[in-house]
Amino acid sequence: MDILDIHTHQSENASKAITSVSPSDFNPVEGNCYSVGIHPWSVAEIDGNEWIDELIRVASHPQVVAIGEIGLDKLITTDMTLQTKIVEIQVAVAEQLRLPVVIHCVRAFNELIQLKKKIKPTTPWIIHGFRAKKSIVEQLIKQGFYISFGEKYQQDALCLVPLNKLFLETDESENNIEILYQQIADARSIPYYQLLTQIQQNSKDVFFNH
Repeated sequence: MDILDIHTHQSENASKAITSVSPSDFNPVEGNCYSVGIHPWSVAEIDGNEWIDELIRVASHPQVVAIGEIGLDKLITTDMTLQTKIVEIQVAVAEQLRLPVVIHCVRAFNELIQLKKKIKPTTPWIIHGFRAKKSIVEQLIKQGFYISFGEKYQQDALCLVPLNKLFLETDESENNIEILYQQIADARSIPYYQLLTQIQQNSKDVFFNH
């Protein structure tokens, strides 16, 4: 598939996007692609271990191409130890099913990097909606992360990401993904179709190579 938008919660243009849903909300539309996972904002609602079996069952569906969004968020009250535990469980599912991981990370990049070093995952990890500064990008690239940008980003951070590690997304924005491609192409001073072709190749390498 020619995926343009690797992370959205909108139904528009879903045929060229990866729609992120929780396992309990998974109701696939034929021809569309999905990522499934427990968002850190929902971690506090977890009760028992039944959710793990549900995640494995849903993530095994052929239209699911990633685990996510999952991650760490220091702006919420949920204990970081619990957040980390839930991430580790979901990463284990991703490893079992050979799926990449789409990550929500807010003010916890050091912890995320340490977690990746500890787990040593064999499937790709993608930071979605990246808005942080250049120095953090440098650390993430060194650790092999892919970086996905939406409509809000820092120019110097964007320009530091190698094209073969770059993704774009709309997340909850209603803006057209093609407009974002043009903005990013202009920001990177490269032709629109060069960017488009490269990210489509990245999508095939990361989401459709298992």
